[in-house]
Amino acid sequence: MTHVLPALPQTAPPEPEPGQGSVLYRDAVVAPLLGYRPLLLDLAVPAGPPPATGWPVVVYVHGGAFAVGSPKHAPLGRYLGERLPAAGFAVAKVHFRHSREAVYPAQLHDVKAAVRWLRHHHAALALDPDRFAAWGHAAGGHLAVMLAVTGGRADLEGQIGVAGPDSGVQAVVAWSAPSDFTRLPPPPPSSPFHATGEDPHAWLLGGAPAQHPALAAAASPLTHVTAAAAPLLAVHGTADDAVPITQSETLVTTYWQAGADADFRWLDDVGHVYGLRTREAMTTAGIDFLHTQLGAPGPRAGSAARN
Repeated sequence: MTHVLPALPQTAPPEPEPGQGSVLYRDAVVAPLLGYRPLLLDLAVPAGPPPATGWPVVVYVHGGAFAVGSPKHAPLGRYLGERLPAAGFAVAKVHFRHSREAVYPAQLHDVKAAVRWLRHHHAALALDPDRFAAWGHAAGGHLAVMLAVTGGRADLEGQIGVAGPDSGVQAVVAWSAPSDFTRLPPPPPSSPFHATGEDPHAWLLGGAPAQHPALAAAASPLTHVTAAAAPLLAVHGTADDAVPITQSETLVTTYWQAGADADFRWLDDVGHVYGLRTREAMTTAGIDFLHTQLGAPGPRAGSAARN
């Protein structure tokens, strides 16, 4: 059962701190929740004068089978926290409740609350409210895609955090993301869940997908793809034994059938976790994709146009 959490007073952005090539806003409180840890995010904004419309934003969602991990400690989050500001993007590393804290759709509600909070405070943070993207790996990739395919769905917003602003995004980069919970295999021997005999996706749904077919379908991005879905760059390794590559293949095909824009990068002989060289190359590909979809940062505030 999903409980409606009582609304609590909202908080303003924290004081900015200087970072390496960026301005940091640490531990911004997106939503204080009674009985739960507060939902937080860390925002890094490129240093220097922003474009006239504000910085484009990438919402980073961490992986971990919806059950472990943190955006503060995820290696990909640290890496994107350096690469994206250098490329002219603000990056927000967002938290969500793990599957033993709350079942789906709490996790989607949490990341949507983070997007709404960022848009609500866009002027104070020098962000462009019309240029938002999401980026994630594995479980984070799933939630990033859900942001892309459920924009404008009032029934999926949840009731926590700031109300009013749009929670949709204009582009998404998804690495090794599950798209159909009804067809996911059990954890492979390489997974820490294998030895326990637990399936983290059963934790997410409150039971095995076969026991909750309607919820498994509702949690699957495939169910929600329409022509209005935000453009997608899907990346997946052919040797992934945790989330089979067919999950991304089917997602991209569903995008194409709906008339939505999707690109796919197959990674030959790459597993669920990418090595350094693959991570670097696919991050460059993702940045290029976002520049194409969202546009270059544009003229900076106060700069004079040149003929």
